[in-house]
Amino acid sequence: MAYCSWLRKRGDMEIEHLREFAILARHLNFREAAADLHISQSALSRHIAALEQFYGTALFKRDRHAVYLTDAGAFLLDYAEQLWEQFPLSREHLQRLFSGERHLRISGIVGHPSFYPYILNAETRLRAADPTVTLRVERNTSASLLEQVEALQSDETDCALLLSSVASTRESYENMESIRLGHVPVSLIVRRDHPLAHEPLLTADALQNGRFVHFTGPDFSPYWHVFSQLLDEAEITYTTAPYPANSEYDIIRAIDAMGTDLYLSPRTSILPAIAQNPDAAIIPLVGEELTLDLDLLYRPGHKEDLVRLVAPCLEGAFAAFNATL
Repeated sequence: MAYCSWLRKRGDMEIEHLREFAILARHLNFREAAADLHISQSALSRHIAALEQFYGTALFKRDRHAVYLTDAGAFLLDYAEQLWEQFPLSREHLQRLFSGERHLRISGIVGHPSFYPYILNAETRLRAADPTVTLRVERNTSASLLEQVEALQSDETDCALLLSSVASTRESYENMESIRLGHVPVSLIVRRDHPLAHEPLLTADALQNGRFVHFTGPDFSPYWHVFSQLLDEAEITYTTAPYPANSEYDIIRAIDAMGTDLYLSPRTSILPAIAQNPDAAIIPLVGEELTLDLDLLYRPGHKEDLVRLVAPCLEGAFAAFNATL
């Protein structure tokens, strides 16, 4: 459960520090915020320093007389408040997700942080359909079809949620079955000063001979092999530009440095760091050849009754998720 540990702790940064950050942002005074939190000022300072180290940037400006939010701090504030509001609910949901005797193990892109609300919605629907069944999210968060087929064959998972291009090779499924849960639109992300930035929609022709960003960090690059398939199948000539990314702040910096590079993202999982970046333009792509499918892959005869019980819950949750875009 890689993304759970990402949410809980990275280095010395803990989820509680986001709440402390939000309270300090409200008071803009270390003494008052520490009193509100019932901790010492020195502890609060250490926790804010840990957050700043985690995000790689200053969140507050400090002088002798006042404390101010930096631009990065103001950007983080809304995100931190939303995460903290959801965190108490997540404990209840996660206990249901990862425990229970009658369970269905699911792997694949559900482990990516952007799919966290989606899987919680699906679990809520499943509980209404049959409260004796729970989903268990596995550690294997690879978006690779071949890796998930291997995991199914070796009984490391019961089913896998995958994004696939329209013409994905069915030979790769081997003896597996799949259930189509929906279609995922794709968006192109460019710098605001890019020649394509003001286009309302784009087709495949606009992507010809482009250089595409490939984020290489483990939390931010689960889709590139799918997009490379998509580009190949659409007969688009392209090159790639690898960008290392270990945090959302790295992605903000990458957008600033992209120049004329292009970045593809499923519209269902555009990171807040990009959606709220004033230097980024997000343009919907149109055309069947530029659409991804969301598939549930499983091994025939293995917990197939549970798979078919869970599939409508995943499909309904995805439809609700997609409708918010």
